[in-house]
Amino acid sequence: MEEVLSKDIATVGKYFQTWKLKLSATKMVSAVLHLNNKEAKRELKVNFNDETLAFCSDPRYLGITWYSTGRSRIANTFSHFAKKLTSRVALLRRRSG
Repeated sequence: MEEVLSKDIATVGKYFQTWKLKLSATKMVSAVLHLNNKEAKRELKVNFNDETLAFCSDPRYLGITWYSTGRSRIANTFSHFAKKLTSRVALLRRRSG
């Protein structure tokens, strides 16, 4: 899996070079999200430009923390939005039967 990811990231790197963009290996992280708890602790060793990307067990993306078991939790900054959304979903579920 690590070899495939490294090749895919190299392909993305070539695309960025073509369009004169630059990927920052220091800001990129690798993570594994799945439902198999036995594999939840597995760290990937993914390379980009001869550098190993940092592994992050609980990455954050757009304010959402993703846990290694595939579950997500909305960060505190979006807790008000999450409460509103939960109540709206509950209303829709009640109406739909």
